[in-house]
Amino acid sequence: MPTIFDAHTFALTAHAGQLDKGGEPCMRHLERVANAALARAGHARLVDGLDIDPMRVMQAALLHDVLEDTPRTPADLRAAGFGPDVIRTVLILTKPQARIAYSERIASLIEAGDFAAILVKMSDTEDNFCPSRIPPNATFLRERYATAFARLKEAATAAGYTGR
Repeated sequence: MPTIFDAHTFALTAHAGQLDKGGEPCMRHLERVANAALARAGHARLVDGLDIDPMRVMQAALLHDVLEDTPRTPADLRAAGFGPDVIRTVLILTKPQARIAYSERIASLIEAGDFAAILVKMSDTEDNFCPSRIPPNATFLRERYATAFARLKEAATAAGYTGR
């Protein structure tokens, strides 16, 4: 079974040379999301007693943009040894080919019922909501991310999660 290091290396190689919305190497965003998702999954398991593997969540968080922002495929993830649960979570987190509203993507993610995907998307949304990543005049983005985070938090709470 691949480790966190393997997921980090896979993502680092796949995203080589890419910059994120804030002009930083893409890996910085992925690392922030992975650390936040790990903290959330740890809380869910240790405090809330939920059946979740924090290491699996961290792997999915590191890989969450790899299918939509690089030429990598689910077959590449399988060939690298990532398990079906990690690949399923990454697929749920991947923006669909068809253009749909962000609110619909959040609804679909929640409806998929993958708690790991909810925790990763909460962490991704929180990072995207950071003022350094949103242009000052992009009020619509702040509203979109705030609304999405609230919906994801509500879904996590409904699953028994008590963290932030």
